[in-house]
Amino acid sequence: MQPDPALRLVVIAPESHAPYSGMLPGFLAGHYSQDELFLDVAALTEQAGGWFIRGSLCGIDAKTCQIWVRRPEALGGEVLPPITYDFASLNTGASPRDAFPNSHPHLYYVKPLTHLLAQLPAIDQALSGDATRLAIVGGGAAGIELAMAFRVRHPNAEITLISKHSLRADPALKAGARRIQAALKVRRIMWREGTVVDALEHELQLAEGGEVACDCVLVSTPVAPPDWLVRSDLPKAASGFLAVDPWLSVRGYPNLLAAGDLVELTPQRARAGVMAVRAGQYLAKRLPALLGQTPDRPFRPQARWLTLLNCGDGRAILVKGWLAAEGAWVWRLKDRIDRQFMQRFAPSPMASDGVMRCEGCAAKLPGSVLQAEFGAVFEDASVHLEHGRSRLRSLDGLSYLVADPHLMGWLAMRHALSDIWAMGGVPERALALVATTRAQNPQLEAAEFQWILSGLKSAAAHYGVTIDGGHSLALGQPMVAVSVEGSAVKPIRKTGLAAGDCLVISGPIGSGVLFAGFHQGVVPGRAIDAFLPRALQSLASAAAIAQNHGVSAMTDVTGFGLAGHLAEMCAETDLRVQWEAQIPLYDGVEQALAAGVESTATEANRLYAGAYGASAPSAVVFDPQTAGPLLVAVSPEGVEALCTAWQEAGFAPAVIARVTTETS
Repeated sequence: MQPDPALRLVVIAPESHAPYSGMLPGFLAGHYSQDELFLDVAALTEQAGGWFIRGSLCGIDAKTCQIWVRRPEALGGEVLPPITYDFASLNTGASPRDAFPNSHPHLYYVKPLTHLLAQLPAIDQALSGDATRLAIVGGGAAGIELAMAFRVRHPNAEITLISKHSLRADPALKAGARRIQAALKVRRIMWREGTVVDALEHELQLAEGGEVACDCVLVSTPVAPPDWLVRSDLPKAASGFLAVDPWLSVRGYPNLLAAGDLVELTPQRARAGVMAVRAGQYLAKRLPALLGQTPDRPFRPQARWLTLLNCGDGRAILVKGWLAAEGAWVWRLKDRIDRQFMQRFAPSPMASDGVMRCEGCAAKLPGSVLQAEFGAVFEDASVHLEHGRSRLRSLDGLSYLVADPHLMGWLAMRHALSDIWAMGGVPERALALVATTRAQNPQLEAAEFQWILSGLKSAAAHYGVTIDGGHSLALGQPMVAVSVEGSAVKPIRKTGLAAGDCLVISGPIGSGVLFAGFHQGVVPGRAIDAFLPRALQSLASAAAIAQNHGVSAMTDVTGFGLAGHLAEMCAETDLRVQWEAQIPLYDGVEQALAAGVESTATEANRLYAGAYGASAPSAVVFDPQTAGPLLVAVSPEGVEALCTAWQEAGFAPAVIARVTTETS
């Protein structure tokens, strides 16, 4: 949280949020909300001035100090250009181990936790009957806590906990074995020792003979090395996990560090969450020591650690060494420890001077300034007739909306192409202006330029556009601009709507409020994760469908907000609008609006919209949009067919207003 201008911090994770395993049983039992369960890694990274790259590690070359990252499938799944590092710290976790053959329709591995949480609705559905049966495979601390949490979550379920070994064979739990067994018995959880060898459609078969009938199975057995590690030539322990030295450096590579389930410690320790936390605390001191070339001490893992088992009903069990205890006071102790841990990672507002200027398309000058220079109506793109076909040209730029240069290249290209699509055209060629962050180290500027350009090229290829060239700068604040050219047989103008027309948008709005809320600590990073796939969606098919359904006017909703662009459509006419009661919003926008969040461009957009925003159902109509939806006017007779066609093409259309006159 004390950035060094000579350094660049890059954090890579598949999602912006990470669940804290210590609070997962409490979440399942209803003690904690989803917001309380998750660490907002994206917010913490951007707050610290770093880049947050949404992706998963897929390869590493420790000799050349390069890392390869793959985007989540929701963002295209592409492999990004290699990231060169001076120092790297790996904590990718492990993979679920296929412990036995499986043909059960409702079998779920507990790790990774994000996948388990994503499957939770399906798990609840499988346990929704009057006499459903849940089997949990794995009798360690995780399996015990899961069993007791699901007892609270599904009071009528038959729950069986299957363990290879007795509790007294577990060094971390043996002192509490009697208390744990009694707690399970009181909560009607059957303990069964055995080894599962097959999961059939409705039962688990055990090596010792017999079976366990079950409608749902949770597997909490030991994990396996992740696929990327299996493929790599990094040094590994006999177990297949990453081999590290006493300083948590990968053996033979002092600038590559690792911790968590990924590594094999010496002396060997259980893969417990407490061990990962302690290793993280150690690395938080060791990395600055390495950067400053200061000698440091080796990591000393605990031989014994405190285990606190949440019983799910306001009680907990404490085990450490020979000591064991149970009661409500243990639950209060665990709750206090977990909440204090999470509070350390609570993001704070990112504007250190108390003033935050919104970025993306919200950073543009007010519409009134442009109106004074260019007149009341200006189209999304300039139109020139060449050889019987209209040539369309436009220019647009964005300051960094997310701290991910590659993703900003994508967003800038998508945002600029929107002007061509909004006129019913086909984008063909582009020029780019790239301004990197001015840095003390020229290599950092070069790396940022490479990443932005790679994002621009990937987006151009995806959207069918050729980049002909451009210009580059290094500035105090980075930005990406794209000049785009296309063509249309007959451009669709912004004006042309008539009284009686319905106004329809092709998708939700609220991106300005969303990002303002994110930077103010009101909106979680996972809301940004949900926004990005929609923002990168091409509008080419939406525009073509609109043309085929005879829309009378079309534009895209960007910096001046929905009401501002609607005012442009009605400019120099006596037309008015009658707003619908609701407007579709991105997830997280209502939460931000309720907290009083608005983009810094909102007030200027309110003035620009004038009377057209006066009776709107929400202030979100003044919110500036980056990579926003199309806004079209269509006759009442054509609304249903247009909306159906848009839905079939993967859009989320909604009628937001109707065009009227002052008398009507």
